[in-house]
Amino acid sequence: ELSDVRALACCAMLLALRVVVGIFGNFSLALIPFAKISLNFIPIMLTAYYFGPVGAAVVAGAGDILAIIFANPTGFSITPGITVCCIVEGLIYGVVLYRSRFRFVDLIIAKALVLILCSLPLNSAVLAWLYGMSFWQILLWRVIVLVPFSIVEVGVMMALRKPIFAVQKHILKR
Repeated sequence: ELSDVRALACCAMLLALRVVVGIFGNFSLALIPFAKISLNFIPIMLTAYYFGPVGAAVVAGAGDILAIIFANPTGFSITPGITVCCIVEGLIYGVVLYRSRFRFVDLIIAKALVLILCSLPLNSAVLAWLYGMSFWQILLWRVIVLVPFSIVEVGVMMALRKPIFAVQKHILKR
C-alpha cells in the first residue's frame, strides 16, 4: 500500500494532521492531569483504515514525537513509554480496521482492544512511573475519563463514515 505515491502523500497529510491535532487538540482536565482527552484518534484511525497497521503505527509514533518537538521547541521531553503506546495503538487499529467495512462493530472492537491492551494498562503504568503515583490510582481515574470518551470517539468515526468512503473511492481509487 505505501509504495504508491498517492498513498504516501495521503499518509503524509494524515501525519501532518496528527501533529497539528497533537499540538492543538489535546485537553487536560484540571483535576486529572494524567487523563487527557484528545482528537489524535481521528488521523490514526483513518490511517489504519486506509493503509493498515504499519502506516498507522508510523503516523501514531512519528506524530507523537513531532507534536512534542513542535509544541515545545525550546525544551521538549519525549517519553519513550508513551510513544511506544502510541505505536501499539496504531498497530491495533490497523490490524482491526484495515480492509474492514468500517462498521460500528469494527470500531467498537478496535477501541475496546486499544483500551484494554494499551491506553489503560500501558499508559497508566508509564504515567504512574512518571508521576510517582500508584498504578491503581491512575488507572481508576483514566477509566473514569477514557471509557466514556471512547463512546464519543466511536460516534465521531461513525459520523465520518461517508466522507471516509468518498476519500477512499475518489482520491485513493479503491
